[in-house]
Amino acid sequence: MNQDRLKLQHMGIQAWDVAHPERLQGFVPQPIAIPESCRLLLVSPENPSGELAEFYSRILKAMKLELSQSRHIEPDHLVRIQASGLEWIWFAGCENESKLTEHLAMQESATKLLSSPLISGIQGNDHQRRTLWNQIRSYE
Repeated sequence: MNQDRLKLQHMGIQAWDVAHPERLQGFVPQPIAIPESCRLLLVSPENPSGELAEFYSRILKAMKLELSQSRHIEPDHLVRIQASGLEWIWFAGCENESKLTEHLAMQESATKLLSSPLISGIQGNDHQRRTLWNQIRSYE
């Protein structure tokens, strides 16, 4: 295993994730606990950073939320989530959203669901921003 890590370091790979861990013999997925302070879970293949994180932060402020009250997770990891008390779940750029929503319905953890293209597709697009804003306002 150490040789594998050295090879990855040599290639400049600092972090990695197995694409299909369920195919590994004896694999038991570890649940991902979401802190009680989290009110919004962003489910997206894109984790906002740089200018995109600033835009994301402005959206949260419009929702009366702080960046510290949100968490990002990849869509493939949603089935491992253990959360209670989430107020919002935002699917941004998710392909199998209905399948993901079914999983959440079984947990009964979120009351407000948002659906949008990737955040990078909303930034600078007035129509997409308006559509997202209308979804947010529909819960008021």
